[in-house]
Amino acid sequence: MHKWILAVLFFGAAALGVGILFNELPQPPSEEELAAAENTLEIVATNWDFDQDEYVVEAGSTMTVALDNKQGLHGIAISGLGVELQGANLSQEVTFGEAGTEYEITCIIMCGQGHAEMKAKIVVQ
Repeated sequence: MHKWILAVLFFGAAALGVGILFNELPQPPSEEELAAAENTLEIVATNWDFDQDEYVVEAGSTMTVALDNKQGLHGIAISGLGVELQGANLSQEVTFGEAGTEYEITCIIMCGQGHAEMKAKIVVQ
């Protein structure tokens, strides 16, 4: 009798676990999400550093430049493009110029000791 109850409990828990597992699986990104990701230049900021020293974009391309603050509070200015991202405005659509152009990215929110060295660039190819 006890073996029967244990078997029912075991199989019931296993079925519940499998149901939760398959219900929680992430869905693959849609075509629209993939297209948006391809047209986004994500700049990730941490304390006194950006995730890349140099970002490369295609000449004449229009992209959404987005700032992601992973650590600390930062804002960026991109010289020559008129872009300032800070506060509630953390993305902006930008059309890049001709090949060979470089734009400097600087942090515009005083973020501490390494703030002055927090720079990167965008290179148009």
